[in-house]
Amino acid sequence: MKFSGKGAFIATVILLLRLDDGGDSTSKNSQTSRYLTQIKRVSLVFLLLFFFGLQSPLIFGQFKTTQPVNPFPSTIQFSAPPKDRAASGSYPDLLAQHKSIQNIALSGFSNFWIYNFSDDSVRKLLNYAESIGMGIDYMTSGFEGFGRNLPPKTSVYSPQYADEVSKRIDSGLASIKKIRNLSTLFPFQDEPFHAGPASFDFSRYAQAEFLKRYGYSMPLNADSAESHPRKWLDLLNFQSNIFRDGWIKVYGAVKAFDPRPKVVMTHDSHNSFGAGVHSNSRIAIDDIFHWGGDFADIYAYDIYPYMTFDYRYGDLGKLPKPRISQMHYTISQLRNLTTSYGKELGFWVGTYSEKWFDRFRGIERKNAFWSERELSYTAIAQGANFLISPSNYNTLNIPLDTLHWKDYSNSMKIIQKAGKGILETQKVKAKACFLFPRTQYLQLQEEYYNVGISFELFLRAFGELDIIHEEQVTDDNLKGYKVLILADVKLLPEKVAEKIAGFVRKGGILIADCVPQMGEYKQPISEMKEIFGVGVCQTNRIQQQGQWVPFVNLPPKMSFPPDVVSTESLRSDFIKGTAFGSAYDFKIISPRNCQLDSGSEVLKMESGKPALITNRFGRGKSYLFGFCIQDTYFRTWKDNDINGRRNLRSLISAVFKDANISSHICSSNPDIEASIRTNKEQGYVFIINHEATDSMTTVTLHDLPFSVAKIIDIETEMPVAFEAIKGGLCFKVEAARTKLLKITH
Repeated sequence: MKFSGKGAFIATVILLLRLDDGGDSTSKNSQTSRYLTQIKRVSLVFLLLFFFGLQSPLIFGQFKTTQPVNPFPSTIQFSAPPKDRAASGSYPDLLAQHKSIQNIALSGFSNFWIYNFSDDSVRKLLNYAESIGMGIDYMTSGFEGFGRNLPPKTSVYSPQYADEVSKRIDSGLASIKKIRNLSTLFPFQDEPFHAGPASFDFSRYAQAEFLKRYGYSMPLNADSAESHPRKWLDLLNFQSNIFRDGWIKVYGAVKAFDPRPKVVMTHDSHNSFGAGVHSNSRIAIDDIFHWGGDFADIYAYDIYPYMTFDYRYGDLGKLPKPRISQMHYTISQLRNLTTSYGKELGFWVGTYSEKWFDRFRGIERKNAFWSERELSYTAIAQGANFLISPSNYNTLNIPLDTLHWKDYSNSMKIIQKAGKGILETQKVKAKACFLFPRTQYLQLQEEYYNVGISFELFLRAFGELDIIHEEQVTDDNLKGYKVLILADVKLLPEKVAEKIAGFVRKGGILIADCVPQMGEYKQPISEMKEIFGVGVCQTNRIQQQGQWVPFVNLPPKMSFPPDVVSTESLRSDFIKGTAFGSAYDFKIISPRNCQLDSGSEVLKMESGKPALITNRFGRGKSYLFGFCIQDTYFRTWKDNDINGRRNLRSLISAVFKDANISSHICSSNPDIEASIRTNKEQGYVFIINHEATDSMTTVTLHDLPFSVAKIIDIETEMPVAFEAIKGGLCFKVEAARTKLLKITH
């Protein structure tokens, strides 16, 4: 419903003028009438003040609109109008600009994020956005005083550091006091990581802190320390922790300055998730769980460049399929951090924008108008409660491409319909988890990122999968997980190996494609061989190096190419046999010869080597594949070997079935994701098509915290038919792109 600002003002004035004093003051009736008139006048004045004071910063030329509530936090970058207008201070089309802001809110976005609040024109427009209920997210370039490339100017362990941080915050955040609806604040450097030893702090303060923690003098040369496993590991852990120790002080200073906003840390999309070595980071040193969660309220995953490249190494980066693998792998790491520390998870949605990934804009990205919807739904399905989106240079003219904007905004409207309910749920904890081996990553200086493709295969085969960090393996309970997966893990600290042995001994399931045979300082260990029932085992895989960058508007290139081109030949074998009642026939890559001890051979290769070994260990059981999962699975994509891919997925599914472990949710179509978020009373099922050729799937649900009585499609508000099965239910659904379903008891 619309009202003219001028018309409402004139009508109200006329109404006030028409009211008289109510007649003879000596008459009781007249006196009552006079009192009523006065009450009417006061009421109208308050109504007038509310209408003009709260609904608009202007009296004329503005209309009032009832703005729908957007409960799910979804923020989009705000860009000021053209500079020529900002310089002149002239805004003849202010009404149109306000309408554009309203349209953005009506398109499902709750907030604007900005870099500064100093420009007067920006302030006025954002004031209007706040007046209709939108929040503001404030970006900075960071106050910690250190970064990727150089040592801190002032050591975080010096007496002066905290005072310097407070001064930077006092001056740098002065303008946020003017923001009424301040939602979040980004006070840290963007995408932090150490870009090699040149960023190390060797100051006297750092040396003193190292001595206090480790009991010996800090090595002052990274190259010489690398040949001493203990010194190398201690040095890397200490230098990585300098960032964390500084951020904790920044967090405290920000909260002291202004406790209103939630503090956000944006984590890098690859360097701190296992892809640092021989990449932008140069060496393996940082990972997000090791840093911890004591310095922010929200941890946001940086943009996953779905339609460009995904930072995988070597050949795997040249054919980034399945495209979604690295997002699932890394956002699961971040979800592990946020759930462990009781924090919120955020996600930057890569949009088809002239500001972001401009060198990759081409016909393929333009045609993929559904990619923003796919990514945003995937992020929320994986636990994100906060979306952040770039825009074009002028927010008030957002659509660089109409189809992209229309599809994205429509998808956000659907999310907002269920927004409050979604925020009251969380992603269901999986029954299986995937280990991140930090010590291996640092000691061997080998990327642990391509393994994301193994993570994706297990996720698709089982239906759900979490990540547990090596530092979380502190007892034999393993945080309550039923299954632990080790993929390409060949080094484990002895204390971690002992806890894993206890986990299996008391009934846990261990699945691996590689047997860890090195300890914390690279010394031989034998605990894991006993669990798998094998003797000497190979741990070889194809060493991939360099990151392929498929520019569209520039010549494509290989970033960080290897110094020496590998001449390693592709090693392969074949599996043709029966296991768990099913026949298998497919090609494997990087076979790993294992000598049987107490283990039993379930499946063998054409060469006669064991392809799958099982072993009883205490009350638990282990499963060991005799080949590299990531190399084999990737080859099925590179060779378009659909049958091999189906066989491999089926074999892994059969392992879980043999172990008598069922997932909470699973999709029969491997290219259609099914994920679930619940509380004790209701839940939301996300059905997401990841470029599937067949849009039909059957979804099964087990072991939910309530009995399901109804399933509703949020978009259409139509019921979804389902049938009961043993321990749960199942339903068929067609998902050309994405669907959001609500389940209730």
